[in-house]
Amino acid sequence: MHLKTVSTKRHVSINKINKKAVEHSFSKAAQHYDNFSQLQRDIGEQLLKKIARTEVENIIDLGCGTGFFSERLLSIFPDSQLLCFDISPVMLQKAKQLKLCNTTYLCADIDDLSQFDFQVDLIFSNMVVQWSDDLSAAIDAIYQQLDCEGKLYISTLLDGSLQELATAWKQVDSYLHINQFKTEKDLCKIVSDSAFKHAKLTQETRVLEYKTVTELMHALKGMGANHVHGYQPVNMNGYGIIKKLELGYLPFKTARRLLPLTFQVCYIELTK
Repeated sequence: MHLKTVSTKRHVSINKINKKAVEHSFSKAAQHYDNFSQLQRDIGEQLLKKIARTEVENIIDLGCGTGFFSERLLSIFPDSQLLCFDISPVMLQKAKQLKLCNTTYLCADIDDLSQFDFQVDLIFSNMVVQWSDDLSAAIDAIYQQLDCEGKLYISTLLDGSLQELATAWKQVDSYLHINQFKTEKDLCKIVSDSAFKHAKLTQETRVLEYKTVTELMHALKGMGANHVHGYQPVNMNGYGIIKKLELGYLPFKTARRLLPLTFQVCYIELTK
């Protein structure tokens, strides 16, 4: 794989997203991430099904995490060169433990893609781009990393995700306790404004269920998804906060007395 750093001198903007906090959140979750990542795996498996089974020489797993889908990609394309790309050095260390063949590793941020020159055939990115500061710029940078006819496969969350939890938090205070996700209309515009020739977007709803608020919050923390942009984390050990969240969740309880958590998922397939 051709790996070239174009320039290390670039304009440094003030991020809306605290990338250091995001990296810390996923690094902290890395040790037990695979125990809590069934949702990501289910979504990633659906994304894999969309990949055209053509000859592929070079692949980037953009936001590889512990390497679960890196291994899956190599099982589909065993003769390919793979780059595992992730913001968390601890996640990359977990991925390295898989001892994958024909694989290199790079610790970097998706919003820094423009400083590299990869030139690959396929980029796979499962549940990552929602952490981008500027998705339009990130999509443009990804476009530059692909060879002619190269393909990009993305899964991400849409507006409406985690809404039960957002409503429950209103029993605690007036602050925003979940991240804001783009609407399908937003993503359609970003894609249509990009240089990609062909695009396909599909959407689905997935719902997880938990026995208690504590179990739900523990699961979000375990999958590294508990970082909220611009807000300090709340101490979830407080009994009063848990009770208020339980009260806020009452309207959503299922017939089996479980607490649902909804994820609106968007799959994006782009061809250069």
